[in-house]
Amino acid sequence: MNDLLSLLLVSNVTNNTGHATHLWKELDYKGFITRCLGLDVLRVALAQMGLQNNQENATRHALKLLKRSGSCDSDIVCLPELWFTKILANFETQFVKIITVAKEYNMTVIPGAFIEKSKQTENRTSSFQISCPVITNEGTILGKQLKIHPFGLQRKVIRAGDKVQVFESSNIKFGIGICYDIVFPEVSRALVKKGADILFFPSKIRHEGIKPWHMYVQVRALENRVPIAAPNVCDINKVYKGKSIFVDFKYDSKTDIAIPKLRIGSSVNEQILIMDIDLKYAKKLRKKRFEDLKFPERSVLQ
Repeated sequence: MNDLLSLLLVSNVTNNTGHATHLWKELDYKGFITRCLGLDVLRVALAQMGLQNNQENATRHALKLLKRSGSCDSDIVCLPELWFTKILANFETQFVKIITVAKEYNMTVIPGAFIEKSKQTENRTSSFQISCPVITNEGTILGKQLKIHPFGLQRKVIRAGDKVQVFESSNIKFGIGICYDIVFPEVSRALVKKGADILFFPSKIRHEGIKPWHMYVQVRALENRVPIAAPNVCDINKVYKGKSIFVDFKYDSKTDIAIPKLRIGSSVNEQILIMDIDLKYAKKLRKKRFEDLKFPERSVLQ
């Protein structure tokens, strides 16, 4: 009943256009009922967020979406890549209120990916990197994942990361890739092989790339039998048209076929997408898939 009450309290909120956003339309109904019955599912929230270039506005928008997610009893929430368009000096000081919200709502927060100055190294070729911090439900920074594959003009100024890692918060094991990392199957496979039960890909995708992006997300989910959550940014100029995406599975035991179960966001508005995921169910499907794998794997990402 706590789920139902929290949902009713935030079911009619206002988005960045001034129109009402009804979270009933953005929930996975079957998963919602399953959770209310007390079964073991993970509630994941994606925050589709507008681009922000002002520190005050960025904080205000992020807090608004995070609090909505927390009010729906989300276990973990993910924001997009580069929703804050400025170079980040220090995440812990600039966005301390985001860290506070994570603890307040007992919610793991993946606050998206940011441009920051890279550490001084002797062989440094670039001064900047794109990193995604992870905030635990206790309000501590667990670590960060660097973007491994800079895209476009980023290649000239961004230092690429060279490893993937699995994070654990609130007994959730998850991996993070950043935007263009979804294109390369080695990234998702390496994270799954390291023990991730769900993958997050905070992204910043132009409207021309939405269709292939959705295809990449679905294929990575299918080939690894792992749920994937990928939030995108949106903006009033409609260069970035949102369409954040969840991929989970429906499985037909008679035909032995797994079908992607999708949840896709709107094209222009800030919003919260929520899906309840049975990680144990996905893990069973993944175990069966890898038992069928005959070709020896040699991942370059360790």
